[in-house]
Amino acid sequence: MDVLRNLFGNLTSGIIRLLVTVGIIAAVGYFIVRPALDTTNKAIDSANKSWERSFGGKGTNVTDVSKTIEDANRQVQRQIRRSLHAAKVEGSPRRLIKCVEHARGDVVKIQRCTVKF
Repeated sequence: MDVLRNLFGNLTSGIIRLLVTVGIIAAVGYFIVRPALDTTNKAIDSANKSWERSFGGKGTNVTDVSKTIEDANRQVQRQIRRSLHAAKVEGSPRRLIKCVEHARGDVVKIQRCTVKF
């Protein structure tokens, strides 16, 4: 009889310990982890909304940026062509070409070249 009492006593005490541990873990998850995750989600949503507002809404994407870069490249190319034409009229397009090559794609330097020559 003592063996059964000890067996059931140990089994019951183990189940009670397990239930208390599960309860503590659930309480920690509900009262500590869940509010932290909610706060993080709100912060991320706020950052996303701010990002969208700063770039003109949801319609802005990478292709718009690429188009802007292409437009800038076209403007630079147009300006170089005009300067080359002016240099041909006045005499020495080689100096302009050397200056543009020396600029190595730096738009500010290329603009200086087109003004200078």
